[in-house]
Amino acid sequence: MKKGLILGGILLPCLIHAQHPDSARSPFVTTAPRLGGVTITNLVAPIKTGGNTFLMQLPTVDIGVPLYKNFSTVHTVLIKTGVRYDGIVLNDEKNIGGSDFHSLTVPLLASYSFSRTTNLSLIGLATIASDFKQDIVADDILYTAGVRIGFQPKSTLRYGITLTYIHNYSGNFLLPLPDIDWMISKKWNLAGVLPARLSLKYKFVPSQSIGITSWYLGSMYRLNDGTEKQYLNLQQYSAGLIYDLNLGGRWRVTLSAGHTMLQRLETFGMDQKVSFNNFGKLYHRKPNISYRENSFVAQGGISYRF
Repeated sequence: MKKGLILGGILLPCLIHAQHPDSARSPFVTTAPRLGGVTITNLVAPIKTGGNTFLMQLPTVDIGVPLYKNFSTVHTVLIKTGVRYDGIVLNDEKNIGGSDFHSLTVPLLASYSFSRTTNLSLIGLATIASDFKQDIVADDILYTAGVRIGFQPKSTLRYGITLTYIHNYSGNFLLPLPDIDWMISKKWNLAGVLPARLSLKYKFVPSQSIGITSWYLGSMYRLNDGTEKQYLNLQQYSAGLIYDLNLGGRWRVTLSAGHTMLQRLETFGMDQKVSFNNFGKLYHRKPNISYRENSFVAQGGISYRF
């Protein structure tokens, strides 16, 4: 389970781009839904260790832009790109050797509907993740490639599975990850990318919903402090409450709060890699610096769709 959580968190941005409407909702429509948008979020976690507390912040800016869309036939086509920024900001942390880490990701999604119920998506991401204290080299480019098959047997249910290849600082991996979006009733909705995120929400008024959620965040950044080549690895699995507020159809505010059930902020030498056929050794890596204390987490975000 833990192994799946690690890769689920790494893949979450990729699968978010893949989890667009798989095919036109019944009855057949000829205009595309809003497939572009901007989302800004920030997560804060006060980590108490050794009698001291430091604050970790995880800001994110995600911009998606459709390059081409054709919803005029049953065989809908969508090509989408964008840019995503992720960061880690550590306040009052003294041991890691860096306080600001940044990554830029360029995604590409190409989707084709075979029918109203079946969809195929090709997904690719290229990422640069570092503290940017030194020039970027070829080894700093991380990439992901995936193929997703999606199904929509009825207007209230979408699900799919993505087979994804990942290349990052810890090695190379191949993993299948399922996703689901199910309108259980007019008020209840279950959605997630397993095992990275799963939310059950209740819409108590048309513009607002509340629910329970669990989510996993995983990220890696090159650490250029000192002479040893290292990377910073965050693994954070949390559960709590989530609240959504829709404003005018285009704007959405999301708030969530909970507690981590697994949280690891660690540094590893660049030689701490796992081979493609030896995934079981992922947890055998020996960290140079390790924080494994759980903490309260709170996240707020706002998004605009166009």
